[in-house]
Amino acid sequence: MDPVKQYQPTVDPDVTGYRRALSFRDLMMVSLSGVVGSGWLFGAYNAAKVSGAGSLIAWALGGIAILLSTLPNSELVGMFPRAGGAMRYPLYSHGSFVGFLVAWGSWIPGAAGAATEAAAVIQYASSYWPALYSGQRMSPLGMAVAAFLVILFAYVNILGIRWFARINTPLTVVKLIVPAGTIIILLATSFHPANFASVASGGLLPTGIKGIFVALATSGIIYSYLGSTGPIQLAAEAKNPRRQIPVAILAVVGVSMALYLLLQVAFIGAIPSHLLMAGWGNLNFNAPFVELLVSVNLVWVSYILYADAIISPSGTALTGTAVVARILYAMGLQGFAPKRLAQIDPKRGVPVVSIIVNEIVGIIFLLPFPSWQSLISVVVTCAVFTNLVVPATVSVLRRTVPNQARPFKVPLLNLTAPVASAVSCLIMYWVGWPVTGRVMLFFAIGIVFYFIAFRRQKWPWRHVRAGIWLVLAMVFIPLMSFLGTFGGRGIVPAPWDSMIVALSGVVFWLLGRYSGLSLPAAMNGRGIEGAEVYSVEAPELIDFDLNF
Repeated sequence: MDPVKQYQPTVDPDVTGYRRALSFRDLMMVSLSGVVGSGWLFGAYNAAKVSGAGSLIAWALGGIAILLSTLPNSELVGMFPRAGGAMRYPLYSHGSFVGFLVAWGSWIPGAAGAATEAAAVIQYASSYWPALYSGQRMSPLGMAVAAFLVILFAYVNILGIRWFARINTPLTVVKLIVPAGTIIILLATSFHPANFASVASGGLLPTGIKGIFVALATSGIIYSYLGSTGPIQLAAEAKNPRRQIPVAILAVVGVSMALYLLLQVAFIGAIPSHLLMAGWGNLNFNAPFVELLVSVNLVWVSYILYADAIISPSGTALTGTAVVARILYAMGLQGFAPKRLAQIDPKRGVPVVSIIVNEIVGIIFLLPFPSWQSLISVVVTCAVFTNLVVPATVSVLRRTVPNQARPFKVPLLNLTAPVASAVSCLIMYWVGWPVTGRVMLFFAIGIVFYFIAFRRQKWPWRHVRAGIWLVLAMVFIPLMSFLGTFGGRGIVPAPWDSMIVALSGVVFWLLGRYSGLSLPAAMNGRGIEGAEVYSVEAPELIDFDLNF
């Protein structure tokens, strides 16, 4: 029997507790707020330190990489607009094992996101409140202030989705105006074209092609772009998610690419030439754009940036807190976590318990990772590993639910999907050893928790078999990282190491594609999960009546 016809509920059981209050403008602001946070305050500086002018190539490649993963996600959210949707799509295609690993990999770094943004606020604030930092890490006072900020972000989200939208939209407008104004001022007053190919600083590509790849993965580039996908997790609260969310995300990826490229141009061009005499790697800024503005006698602008250094990360953390609460909510709904986490507060229309749990986890993350830089590599590796699943998920669902309405459809899927999978593997590899090993150990711990739930929920073994390809990826990527040239032993030399990893991405996509389950098999024939796939008539192409 056609799996779509097998399940034809008249009520979408997932969204009855949520309030559809987010307009297209709100979704755009959520996505932009996720992108323009601490990344603009530190990303250009860290990328320039690693690869000089090559950082421009890194930002462009990073935008393309995120676009490749955004396209399949846009198709999926159009098919199934669900709270915490990115976690649930692999459940529909491969069953509980892959679904759990993606949920695990999305939740923990997501919960750390608010802590990451709070750490960025503290690092900038340490320029005028030195007691917040001790050496290269937050002091106990700095951690206490960061913990207070995490609690504040949670409180605003507990007030409800309408309060969240009201606060987030004006914050995002400010977050866009300040970096845009900074770009204009620096280009107009302190632009030195010679900086881009300065012989003293190592020329156009001071660390070669490898430096571009390292900057892409570790300097905050991918971390910055990751925020664009926030609306996917809030789909249950969008007024018209099938039409609005794909357009909002794709538009924001384009806007953010332009913004970050211009920021990088402005940053590189404004560096006083004497600071480059020792090379890009010897730049030493705690609050990069503020200290740069002071060095070129634009002190008055630096005061505005001090304020924005609180506003930008706070706005992103506000969005991240909302997004990750929906992930934990979805985990509770699917049996991956206690059911209490799936409860929606009837008065506020938000998952209050999930928000509080994430707040606690975020504060705990401040202890082993007491700086912005130490947090982002872990967050990026986890997030990109979960993105590895998306191309295979779309390919499987094209086969198993061909009649499901797709307002947006990825073009040339058999070309873009394996490329997206290869890019995800490469980014994880470029993060370098030992981070990849530590992150995969974290996923191994997740497998232990899965089998605890496996016994309780009585999921079938076919779900485990459908996820073996992902376990192979968990083993292969850190192994190559250990053997390769990005922090590893160098046993596999460049460029062969990256070529092998890219090829492995294509292989993992093929394995994932052919490991997929039919919808009844993936859902284990259970009513509420099966009911989440429902058939409605929808146009093949997006209708641009977006209802602002």
